[in-house]
Amino acid sequence: MFPSAPDVEIFAPNVLFVGHRASLEIVVTAKKPTNVDFIEARMTGSQGWRLSNGKTSIIARASIPDLVAVLMDKGVLEPGTKRFSTTFELPDAMSPSHEIEPAWARFDLRVHVSIPWWPDGRYRFRLPVRLPAPTEVTRKPFAMRSTGAAAPADKPRLEVSLASTRLIAGEVVIGSCAVFHIDDSRPRDVDFDLVPSFKLLRYGRIRERRGDALRFTLTIPQGGAGTSVPFRFQLPATIVPSFSTITHQLEWWFVARTGSFFGGKQELAIPLEIVDASAAATTARLETTPRLSDARVEASFAAFAQQHGWRASKDDDDETQLVIEREHRGALLRIGYDYRGKDGTFLIARVVHPLGLGLSVAPVSSWRELLSTDIEIDLEAWDRSHHVTARSMTQAVPFLKWIVPLVMKAMRPLGPLARWTDDEIVFEHAVTTVDERDLVRTSSGLGELANDLLAAKIPPPPELDVDVEAWQRLAQRLRGDLVLGDLSIEGELDQMPVALRLQFDEEGVPRRIRADVGDPQNTSELLRAARLSSQHTADWPTDFIEVHYADGIASAAIVVEETADASRALELVQALRGLLARLDPAPGPYR
Repeated sequence: MFPSAPDVEIFAPNVLFVGHRASLEIVVTAKKPTNVDFIEARMTGSQGWRLSNGKTSIIARASIPDLVAVLMDKGVLEPGTKRFSTTFELPDAMSPSHEIEPAWARFDLRVHVSIPWWPDGRYRFRLPVRLPAPTEVTRKPFAMRSTGAAAPADKPRLEVSLASTRLIAGEVVIGSCAVFHIDDSRPRDVDFDLVPSFKLLRYGRIRERRGDALRFTLTIPQGGAGTSVPFRFQLPATIVPSFSTITHQLEWWFVARTGSFFGGKQELAIPLEIVDASAAATTARLETTPRLSDARVEASFAAFAQQHGWRASKDDDDETQLVIEREHRGALLRIGYDYRGKDGTFLIARVVHPLGLGLSVAPVSSWRELLSTDIEIDLEAWDRSHHVTARSMTQAVPFLKWIVPLVMKAMRPLGPLARWTDDEIVFEHAVTTVDERDLVRTSSGLGELANDLLAAKIPPPPELDVDVEAWQRLAQRLRGDLVLGDLSIEGELDQMPVALRLQFDEEGVPRRIRADVGDPQNTSELLRAARLSSQHTADWPTDFIEVHYADGIASAAIVVEETADASRALELVQALRGLLARLDPAPGPYR
């Protein structure tokens, strides 16, 4: 009797997530005794994209390293059913499964039954893989208009608001739409497209392409100009979340347009972030639609900024609807206006200024008090209402005792403290609207507080012997500012960005000085593709450790014990700058 390949089935969880463990059961059924050399299960992931004009094609592909599990060694597979259980750790580098032109991502399980002196049994199963949702989905209400804030008030425009630009696959999206100074003598259609937009990556070059859009149309009734018209649309449960991986990135855009080329066309595009449907179990449903932008508040911000030397902020990390900012003696001042649905409208004031203390201050809550202890400064009104942590009490307490009364004073014009970190202090004041007097009062309060923060004397980490003057000279050499709290400097060497900082262990003790040199935004394709080898650092001192290079940035560290040596830190920075010069074949200061 000749051997025959057995039947194979797999039983997998309904959902497999990138970066998570997957437990599988593989069922092998043999009809008669079968000698096998081995039975192997192999996970294979591939992703990429393809562009073609009919004559030529550009293709980018990437594969994750195969994940292999040996289910059975050499032996005899007896007749009947045998079950094998195995577990795979899905890699973080994989993107969620999808087939959205022009890109793809696939994940296969291949089972190989090796039969000596006979054709092997080979089986392939396509496994759907999803991107895990974040532990918390913070909603981001948003409103946008098709014209800029400086446009004439009577210029035709389209406005759209969304209850959130951070959305969950499968949920109902809530928004509203309005048109202004547009002929409404008859009903007017507004077309909405949900557009997948790809950034395709290959050899450091980025190509952008759009996939097929999902469309729906809203009709604004006759005489409806200037009226907010609500709308709802449902995201498909199978929609692919926003993601970024090694070959391509997927972004979603919500595009609204009305009118025509001859009759005047209005259009706007709102970026969306979509997360996996599993987030719906822990996130409240969307219910409130934010109101459309308040033209009077925008005008107040614009007039104040122009008169007092502020500018509109372009910081993508800022979640507020309106933001203006200006520099103040080395600090950055910001004022924002944010509508948060049922929670109301807020005027937000902040001072951006690094401290280097590992500071975290937030309004007190019962769970914080139960889970951890905090720093108290013997000021009852403050200690009772704020939870404070820092890397070192010795370093932080004198600073806090001096600055906290001034912060409490600043709350009178700026409102309650929302948060205070190493990088910024933020106040939020509930308002119904904003006029120039509010902005003048907020600007004055921010300026006074910034002066107080800049006057504060924060010592270097107490565990180290630090020559402060030497570190100040190093900051001047690197054309940056020194933050004594953690000896951090952001500057440049030979026109190349440099970031220098202490690294601390879990106990808050400084262990290393780390330096990063390079600029990923202005890196040549040749340098971006360069690879680091031991030959590049063969002549380096042995105490230059943890050398790493990626995407145009070289980094390394030196161990510190009792002394933080500024001259040694400079040598580390210079060595990294020289390393980039060796990796980049283009002429430079080291050639």
